[in-house]
Amino acid sequence: MSEYFDRIGDEWRQRAADLADWSMLHLVNRTDVWGRYLSKKQRKTEFGLANTAITAPFREERGKVFLNAESLKKHFKTRDVGGVLGLHSMSADLTSRWLAIDIDLHDEDDLSASPQQNFVAARGWHKQLVELGCDPLLFDSNGKGGFHLLTIFAEPLETKSVNRFGKQLVADFELRGLDQEPEIFPNTPTWDHYGGWLRLVGRHHTREHYTRVFNDEPWAEGDNLWLEGHDAIDRILRTQPLAAEAAEKIGLVRARRTVCLDFDGVIHSYRSGWCGAEIIPDPPIHGTRESIAQLRKRFRVVVHSARCATDAGVAAVTAWLVKHKIEVDEVCRFKPPAAVYVDDRAVPFRGDWQAAIAEIHEFRK
Repeated sequence: MSEYFDRIGDEWRQRAADLADWSMLHLVNRTDVWGRYLSKKQRKTEFGLANTAITAPFREERGKVFLNAESLKKHFKTRDVGGVLGLHSMSADLTSRWLAIDIDLHDEDDLSASPQQNFVAARGWHKQLVELGCDPLLFDSNGKGGFHLLTIFAEPLETKSVNRFGKQLVADFELRGLDQEPEIFPNTPTWDHYGGWLRLVGRHHTREHYTRVFNDEPWAEGDNLWLEGHDAIDRILRTQPLAAEAAEKIGLVRARRTVCLDFDGVIHSYRSGWCGAEIIPDPPIHGTRESIAQLRKRFRVVVHSARCATDAGVAAVTAWLVKHKIEVDEVCRFKPPAAVYVDDRAVPFRGDWQAAIAEIHEFRK
């Protein structure tokens, strides 16, 4: 390693605590899973194929081991590529604290892209975000023509709207001289997987490179165009998150907590009992349409049912809701994380097992 690389690395290590606290506050969408790059000796499988990264922790440790400030501190202090971490771009409740655009250049021999083209495009989108009221960070992510453009939000926003906004922003990628659309984080939201993760600023996972930050001061030019070490860290830590009110003005949507409704006995009156997953013969419970519409003003309302174990069951529930003009945000195949679950056959657990058992025995005698 070069003396210069070691010196810059020391500056990042000195600021590890501040960077970890900042990252926990502004970048961490979930603590149950995160990305981790493997050390060089671990990057070969038994078949000889490179395997550079994993989703941590290992499956058997999930729910027991969590990402915290100490984990992030180790990332910023690491000298080994095996200590480099990545953060998921959306929470379990489909909200996102940030938007990132990944303008890649992994293959230096790829003649369809160049560092200059990437930088011109990245700088154009950076300018556009500034004009929209954001305080974006433009990172030289690998020192070879790859760039990350990051905007952070003052509060978590609806992932679907963040993804849509990002795609709209880069829709002109061909006019900006790129052959491929940059990758957007967060990607398309879905309940049944963790979504993509993006490498955290700091040490690169293969190259002798630490993140440089574009100097967006009006006087910056030439050798002053990129900030390194302490200067880069100072710029990161003073970034202004986009306020929720300003975010709404540019088409982003404030997050709503999720309310998950059972279907039979809560929405569907279920007078005829079970006739099959795809057979839904009865009308809604009185007042359902109006009540759900009222809930949706403040909450994200989803439906989950035993009927949804198959695609055909999901389609049947969706068609029934449309028939009765009941609007919900999603009919879920898998039970989603939610702030509240509404179910006509539920016994609420209040921390007392004996009381819960008694309620179970007395349930609908």
